[in-house]
Amino acid sequence: MAACTLTPFDPEVVRPWALGDGRRGVLLVHGFAGTPPELRRLGEHLAAHGYRCRGVALAGHASTPEALESTGRREWIASAQAALDALAAECDEVMVAGQSMGGTIALHLAATDLRVAAVATMAAPVWLRGPARWAVPVVGRVMRWQHPGTDIDLYDLEAIDELHSLGRRPMRAIEEFVHLLGDVRDELAAIRAPVLVLHGGRDRTIDPANALEIERRLVCSAEVRRRHFPRSGHGMSVDVDRDEINATVLEWFDMHSRVGAATASA
Repeated sequence: MAACTLTPFDPEVVRPWALGDGRRGVLLVHGFAGTPPELRRLGEHLAAHGYRCRGVALAGHASTPEALESTGRREWIASAQAALDALAAECDEVMVAGQSMGGTIALHLAATDLRVAAVATMAAPVWLRGPARWAVPVVGRVMRWQHPGTDIDLYDLEAIDELHSLGRRPMRAIEEFVHLLGDVRDELAAIRAPVLVLHGGRDRTIDPANALEIERRLVCSAEVRRRHFPRSGHGMSVDVDRDEINATVLEWFDMHSRVGAATASA
């Protein structure tokens, strides 16, 4: 679970970021109530190997709980799509990586946009664990805010400082999140691009069984690879296995690049 704060974000800390100038582009999408810095390490690694990387701030995120409450899944997807369009205009090919809900949105982009050459997801959900998945639509009508708990599942506890997440989450937005998962779950069979599915064994926010479900439903993908990182928690992009995860994502994108490193760095 990410570090949650009830104080306003420093806009300089959580703003969208841009790294690299290669002809191969990667859009990096953060999670629900999260912010662009959570994928900065991965972006730095990819940019150092010739990729043009962009960390998007989803609509309503990296701001206030009230701003998040005023948006929903359509706005979140639209902001990711706009960022992908802008990146595609600068590059010869584009790929998408996402963490948590960002991974779910990455899968949606691959299902609906044939320009996506490859996908990497980290701790992506397509359903929520236990009775909560059924309770959220009901509770959302009687409770406005959810205050996340303080349970931290990261192996590297100091890594929490690299995550910035809202300390209040609108129940309306959580309900939208649940609907998004259902929508994307039904879209997985439409994905043709190769998909790398990563999940941490310590994840207490999103059940690691989601990775198995994603793999099972990717029946038309050109290639699917699933990897389990037993020591990593939900914020696996900053946790103890982050260097190996960065290398794994880079290898996946290199393997499935149609442009090639020589053209990309030219």
